[in-house]
Amino acid sequence: MESNEKIQILSDLIQFDSRNGNERPVAEYLKALFEKHGIEAEILPLASDPDHRANLVAHVGTGKPVIAFTGHMDVVDFDRSQWATDPLQLTMDGDKMFGRGVSDMKSGLAAAAIALIDIKEKEIPFDGTLRFLATAGEEVGMAGSTALQAAGYMDDVDALIVGEPTGYNTSFANKGELNITLSAKGKAAHSSTPQLGINAIQELMDVWADIKTKLDERSQKDTNQYLGQDVYNIDVINGGSQPNILPATAEAQLNVRTVPEFDNEAVLAIIDQAIADFNANHKGEVSREVTMEIIPIEGDLHSKLIQKMQAIAKAAVGKDIKAIAAPGGTDASKLLVDHPIGFPMAVFGPGNFLTAHQNNEECSKDMYLKFIDMYTELFTTVSTEY
Repeated sequence: MESNEKIQILSDLIQFDSRNGNERPVAEYLKALFEKHGIEAEILPLASDPDHRANLVAHVGTGKPVIAFTGHMDVVDFDRSQWATDPLQLTMDGDKMFGRGVSDMKSGLAAAAIALIDIKEKEIPFDGTLRFLATAGEEVGMAGSTALQAAGYMDDVDALIVGEPTGYNTSFANKGELNITLSAKGKAAHSSTPQLGINAIQELMDVWADIKTKLDERSQKDTNQYLGQDVYNIDVINGGSQPNILPATAEAQLNVRTVPEFDNEAVLAIIDQAIADFNANHKGEVSREVTMEIIPIEGDLHSKLIQKMQAIAKAAVGKDIKAIAAPGGTDASKLLVDHPIGFPMAVFGPGNFLTAHQNNEECSKDMYLKFIDMYTELFTTVSTEY
């Protein structure tokens, strides 16, 4: 495949408006692209919205080992007025390519798809099966990867490659994440007579102070050598209607990033105990709801997969390639829910993570084209290690 066609495929993907959903047109495009080149692919609609949301699965080869690649088709939202270019058009400026999702992560998706096509058309020999998993909803909720894991598409996988943007590095671990809504119920009263009411905002502040103290104590003790310690923030808070009314309700949204040593279950246990203690000694009531959860993943730093990635990338760019741990989550947290520690998993993909989710998101054209070649070599050689 010529370079201009490789760029055109990425350009086509950028033009699909798959902001936080509507991934099915992307899946249909990929299915048609694969089938044009003799690769069977299947669209798997999501039960929640089958007309607009879907995963895609494609295979090249048969038997064991099974090497899986995963990449997501959705992108985050954007404000056109804050972009120097049209975010739904691939715009070139020298080596730089601009567009929403060009780094996170339609360049990785396109590069892997083209690599599979090259392997198929050139009849490059390899052992086993290459499985391509294009997911819906990674940016919000990870519904796509959850569905693929539940349907058994990871049951026979021997190694997993995640195409999120790492540049010329690779990542083998990521933190887990919890989004938790804390809700407080009090009693409204005139602000001049607060003794007649229950201030829901104050309740929320008090219980959060206790939660934070307990989280601080545990997180400083139970750290991970690669990922560090848990971090947590109140990112949204709502309550009250006007200055002269004691607020009857209040709500805060808490985001927690977890490590294996102080994982999601342990964090929730501390929060639940703090809430129970608070409710037992106060007239108001505080509750919590988990609105999103992914677990921390720690792959094998010394796996043959990472060693192969490092060797291929070093040959391509002439420098040593780092294996790092990442604070953000990926679909691996859902796909590897049964194998969170020690599985041969690595994140390796084109793009600039620092511009992901930002205005004027960009990716190097040279890096994108190099990754197609690196994926082709990786997909056809790593299977010999498993």
